[in-house]
Amino acid sequence: MSTLLACQRDATLRVLDTEVLGCEPSVGSAGTHRVHLADTVLYPEGGGQPADHGTIAEVEVADVQRVDGVVWHHTSGPVPLGPARVAVDWHRRWDHMQQHSGQHLLTAVCHDQLGRETRAFHLGRELCTIDLSGPPLDREGLANLEEAVNVEIVASRPVRPREVDHAQLEGLGVRTRGLPDHIDGPVRLVEIEGLDLNTCGGTHVSSTAALQVLHLVRCDAYKGGCRLSFMVGGRALRALRELRQREQALTSLLRQGPEAHIQEIERFLAERKQSSKARKALLGRLAGLEGASLASLPGDPVWHHTDDGDLGYLGQLARAWDPSARALVLTAGPMGGKGVFLVVGPDERVAALGPQVAAALDGRGGGRKGRFQGQAGCLRPLDGHLG
Repeated sequence: MSTLLACQRDATLRVLDTEVLGCEPSVGSAGTHRVHLADTVLYPEGGGQPADHGTIAEVEVADVQRVDGVVWHHTSGPVPLGPARVAVDWHRRWDHMQQHSGQHLLTAVCHDQLGRETRAFHLGRELCTIDLSGPPLDREGLANLEEAVNVEIVASRPVRPREVDHAQLEGLGVRTRGLPDHIDGPVRLVEIEGLDLNTCGGTHVSSTAALQVLHLVRCDAYKGGCRLSFMVGGRALRALRELRQREQALTSLLRQGPEAHIQEIERFLAERKQSSKARKALLGRLAGLEGASLASLPGDPVWHHTDDGDLGYLGQLARAWDPSARALVLTAGPMGGKGVFLVVGPDERVAALGPQVAAALDGRGGGRKGRFQGQAGCLRPLDGHLG
């Protein structure tokens, strides 16, 4: 007798009328419950595939886990015992089906055409990954592999689940990375006709054509092998649309076609680097002139404010100051707004004056050895606050 869940027997099933056998509060999560059903269309997390989301009697299901052979549905509230309708979040499920079936196909092609073994699979929110034996693929190898996988998608190979006894596995040439501990009866296989036969409990499409397209994003060195990142179907098409939108935006901004984007951006970055270098030199000269004029100002401490600038600029101003004689308080930013401050001078004088400045400016800061700096919450005139 099959022990498969309804979602495993028919991955296209979206709604199921079943029975709630148990409902109890979840441990460590106030207000949530876990529900045990007679059967379910919601797939429990496993085999690299995340759990389904959905509803039980209109109560939201945010997670499904198998614990000691029992499938528990974690809900946002209690569900009464007895008959109930279970519905799956189909958009999420279909995405998972495309990614998972795409992984089986990619694994099979990597094995048959490259001699690479798949060591692990992860279905992420944006990208999926498989960990392969062997060194990373170069750009040409990645393109050739992608083309080979998409040829098999166009071939519309049927994808079918079936069950066999443990004793039959060895003679079927099944690919497997090992069976879960809870499997003690018939073993579920997923077959891509003429290409792959794999142990798997997940939900899958019925034909490789339903995958639409598989895109290989990158290949990185990972734990003595490599990690291949990819996306399938709707994810790949959405990524393509987003790339086209960015390309169109760049074309508008740069006023150049896509073939000139890289050249134009490289030119812009080079010009920005040169402009930044020139600006830094000019600010240094300006700070030197402005800083030298501070010595002629009377008082102790001397307060000087500039509407624009940062701590770097204030530091350049302070370099022209003689810190052994008097204290200098520098502030920068719009009056009434947030900004920065710097206090330099004799060590003991700055140690006492720095916290006063921070308090007067609703700010905070710190320092030592004749220097105290920080962020100002609200810049205001300091004439009456410095002593």
